[in-house]
Amino acid sequence: MLRRMAALPSGSTRRTTLRTTAIEGLVPVADRIARRYANRGESPDDLVQVARVGLVKAVDGFDPALGGFLGYAVPTIQGELKRYFRDQCWDVRVPRELQELRRDVQRTVDELAQRAGHDPTSAEVAAALRVDRRAVLAALGSDRAYSTASLNLPVRRDGQSCEVGDLIGARDERVELVADRVSLRPALDQLPDRERELLFLRYFENQTQSQIAARVGLSQMHVSRLITRTLAGLRAWIEGDSDRVDVCGQRTAARRTPRRPAGFSGVA
Repeated sequence: MLRRMAALPSGSTRRTTLRTTAIEGLVPVADRIARRYANRGESPDDLVQVARVGLVKAVDGFDPALGGFLGYAVPTIQGELKRYFRDQCWDVRVPRELQELRRDVQRTVDELAQRAGHDPTSAEVAAALRVDRRAVLAALGSDRAYSTASLNLPVRRDGQSCEVGDLIGARDERVELVADRVSLRPALDQLPDRERELLFLRYFENQTQSQIAARVGLSQMHVSRLITRTLAGLRAWIEGDSDRVDVCGQRTAARRTPRRPAGFSGVA
């Protein structure tokens, strides 16, 4: 049937009929190959569909002049299944080179274990494969990327029950303020003692302006004006509008480059 199909032109209705009949008759071959890859964590129905896609490719690509059909179809279907596992079944995708090395490492571990009677070390595996030991360790570690644990998986930590997701830290928004905090230090050193004390009481001890006024012996309105002018002076110095921290509100006309400590390139 496949020989007759190959002899017909591609647009022939008879060729289409023979192709459909051939594929339907060979479906059990594809299904049997798919069952060999069961118990690997993938849906049997998905594996059957992938194998049948490989069968279709084998029927379309078969050349009767090169040999028998099964000798061509079986490797084609197996290749389709292997590509499916390689490209679609990893929870966390790893490079293809690492996937291939992982397969070689697993095979070499089994071979060395049979010959030596014990589990081989990573150095022994690396020597057998003639690769760097760090590459072997990376290949072994990639196993964790194939199937990951659920964030809802229950675990125990410090005697308390929780889920994996509870152990993942959230983004610390204070990290984004590191550059400004480091830049602010030399500016604070330029402040008079009174203004520095006002900022400390307001922003580090979280006191209200009324509490600060009672503590330093000033009116609440005066404290408010001093804090406002001090913050304006600090902002002007950091942004490069002033060459000194001016708590009286005066600014130089020329704009300068914003300050950053020497050697500071941002937050890693």
